[in-house]
Amino acid sequence: MRFALLVCSTFVIQTCGSAIFAEEAAAPKTLEEVFRESAPALDPAPAPPLSDPATPSQLPLESRVPQIAAPAAPAIPAIPAQELTACPGGTSCNCGTCNCQTPVCGCDSCVCNSCQTCTLCDRIPLLNRFPSDRCFDDFIMPVSNPVWSIDPRSLTYVRGIFINQMIDAQTPVLGAGDLQVYALQLGIALNERLSVIAVKDGYNTLQTRGIGNRTGWADIGLGLKYVLIRDVENQFLLSGGLIYEATNGSSRVFQGNGDSVWTPYLSLGKQIGSGHLIASTGYHVPGDTAEESQSIYYSVHYDHPVTSKLSALAELNGIVYTKSGQALPLNIEGGDWINLGSSSVAGNNVLTFAFGANYRFNDCLSCAAVWEFPLSNRKDLLDSRTTATLTLMF
Repeated sequence: MRFALLVCSTFVIQTCGSAIFAEEAAAPKTLEEVFRESAPALDPAPAPPLSDPATPSQLPLESRVPQIAAPAAPAIPAIPAQELTACPGGTSCNCGTCNCQTPVCGCDSCVCNSCQTCTLCDRIPLLNRFPSDRCFDDFIMPVSNPVWSIDPRSLTYVRGIFINQMIDAQTPVLGAGDLQVYALQLGIALNERLSVIAVKDGYNTLQTRGIGNRTGWADIGLGLKYVLIRDVENQFLLSGGLIYEATNGSSRVFQGNGDSVWTPYLSLGKQIGSGHLIASTGYHVPGDTAEESQSIYYSVHYDHPVTSKLSALAELNGIVYTKSGQALPLNIEGGDWINLGSSSVAGNNVLTFAFGANYRFNDCLSCAAVWEFPLSNRKDLLDSRTTATLTLMF
């Protein structure tokens, strides 16, 4: 029994001792490894946001610093559509950049076409206070009948006129000769409809075989013009008015006779394609019917652009004498510039045609010249005529 107990004890001791010595001693661990092994497994933390736009109320009081922004550029006011109305000349009214004073095409403070080109106009402040109606700038003033062929527009202008008229050799009393006229016309537009016009004045020189050489002043013709219809969209005008011709001129050049002449008239203008038509008619009513004859006149003008500055002109002028005077026993009359008061002219008709050109230096200054000759058998005092004009428009 004792032997069996001894054997069992020996077996147990040997078994435990072999297990202890079979396990090698573990290497000592660092403090970092101990904490890593003891820390629980956790999910990875999310990445911080790129920006955190905290509102001012969420910021600490000391961090609420006001931001200083750069001053904003002044806003440029938009130009209303009605101030960019297209003008007949093909340009636009841009009141935001225009410094002129003439109202045009709905604009209150600019001129469509003449802002940058006419500096001479600005140097005459008196006339520049009465600006022309610039919504019909492409029209050209009639040339060959400068006194009675009235432009229907309301315009402020100064116009120099030179006429050289040849007189036929078969003309009674006078014979062959020529007449020169040096005149100045004025127009003042009180508004876009009403204007004052001075259509006749100047100095005349007359050279003929029958009466020799003479010089003297012409009668003065003044009047009013009112635009009855002003259709900018369709480029149509209809005007009417009255002209009074005084008797202040010199009788040496067949002026100053009678007791004035009153002339009511109508004038219309219409754009036709790229060209323009102007037609005028009126009736000459003398204050003294014995000294001057009565007549109806008519004029038709057409201009057509050749280039941006040059236009071709064609004009037709006629006069029909309705009642003779009693001043001279003749069957001829003086036409548009002279009223002889001849005793045998009632029923006479004179028709002439003129052609030429107009050149625009800019939107204010232009010149024109035409040559005129009779189409009818009756010539009266006009065998041929050259008329030249220089116009400054405000």
